[in-house]
Amino acid sequence: MNKARFMGRMAATVSHDLCNVLATIQQASGLLADYLALSRKETLKSMGIRPKFKYNDKFEEIIAQVQAQVNRGQDMCDQLSRLAHSPDEGQDSADLAQAVELLVKLSSRVAKKHKVRLLVMPAPMCCRAKVNLVEVLAGLEAALLAIARECREGQGDIVFAPGGGEGCVHVDILCQALGQGDCESLAGSLCSGGSGPYKAEAVQGGVRLVFEQAGCQA
Repeated sequence: MNKARFMGRMAATVSHDLCNVLATIQQASGLLADYLALSRKETLKSMGIRPKFKYNDKFEEIIAQVQAQVNRGQDMCDQLSRLAHSPDEGQDSADLAQAVELLVKLSSRVAKKHKVRLLVMPAPMCCRAKVNLVEVLAGLEAALLAIARECREGQGDIVFAPGGGEGCVHVDILCQALGQGDCESLAGSLCSGGSGPYKAEAVQGGVRLVFEQAGCQA
């Protein structure tokens, strides 16, 4: 666990520094946008005598692209920071709904590579597992990668559905392209390591990771 905390501290530091880099880029692109706006005002004042900047529209397009990527980068840093703090002291349980949301946001490259969408269903109840967030994320990612390998490109969405009952909480990871045999094989492969923080079961259209339920605060 000390190694996990070390990696968490390093990831948090890098995330903070990246946010500073993105903030500088955002400020610079915003300044360029201000100068373009000022140029348009000066052109209007001259009643058309002064020609419009030739590349005005192209510059506006580039600035918009930079701002969009900065926003994307800041969101990624936020998720990386959440992941970095997951091994912190005292975090001996994890909310499965929050874990699923975090994994999906961190797995955009996996989705893009396999040409699938990652969707999250709302949790119908408190779904807190008696296991830390790192172990939940590791189990969810293992299931996601296994299902993504079985699905051919573009064969459907991969859906995460948290739920629970009778002292257990679970996450179903579903894909319409999977047959029953695929599901049973996937469940067996996810349990091949022996005892762990979860059990894997085959369900219709996917696999279910089952965790021991932790107490939920109202």
